[in-house]
Amino acid sequence: MKEKKLNIKTAKKLIFICFSMFLFSFALIPLYNVICDVTGLNGNTSNLKEKVEAYKENVSSEKLNIQFISHQSNDNKLLFKPSEFEMIISPGKVYSTMYVATNKTNTTIVGQAVPSVSPNEASKYLKKIECFCFEEQTFKPGEVVKLPLYFAIDEKLPNRIKTVTLSYSFFEFVNVSKKN
Repeated sequence: MKEKKLNIKTAKKLIFICFSMFLFSFALIPLYNVICDVTGLNGNTSNLKEKVEAYKENVSSEKLNIQFISHQSNDNKLLFKPSEFEMIISPGKVYSTMYVATNKTNTTIVGQAVPSVSPNEASKYLKKIECFCFEEQTFKPGEVVKLPLYFAIDEKLPNRIKTVTLSYSFFEFVNVSKKN
C-alpha cells in the first residue's frame, strides 16, 4: 500500500514537472526578446525607437562611416536593397536613408525585416527613430516600395569604432495551412 502511494506521489510530481517545462517553453521566446532588447544582444535595437522631437543630443565633430546592407531569401521573389551603401555621418545628428523593395512576383509578399548591427557594441548607440523594421510589410505584385529609415548614432560611441554596419534581413511570412 505504501508503495502505491509513493507511485502516485511520484507520478503527480512528474506530471507537474512536464507541465512546468511545457509552460516554460512558451515563455522562452518573450524572455529572449526582453533580454535582447535590454542588452542589445544580436544587434537588436527595437528598444531604441524614439521620436525626432525628443532626440536632442550634442552633435559630435567626429566623423563615422555607416554602411547599409541587406539580405533576403534565395528564392528571388523580392529584391530588397539599400538606396545607398555608405554614409559619412556625425554622431548625435539625425539622418535618413531608404531601402527599396521590389516584388518580382505576381503574388503578395508579407514579411518583416530584422536588423543587426556590427560591431555588436555599436547597437546600444544606434538610435532608430523610425524604421520599416518596426512593423510587418506588405508588397503587392510588381510593387516597388521605398522603406524609410531615420536614425542617429549617439555621440558617446567609443572613438575606436570608425565604421558601423547596419544589416537588414527580410523574412517572408509563410502561410501554413492544415490539410484535411
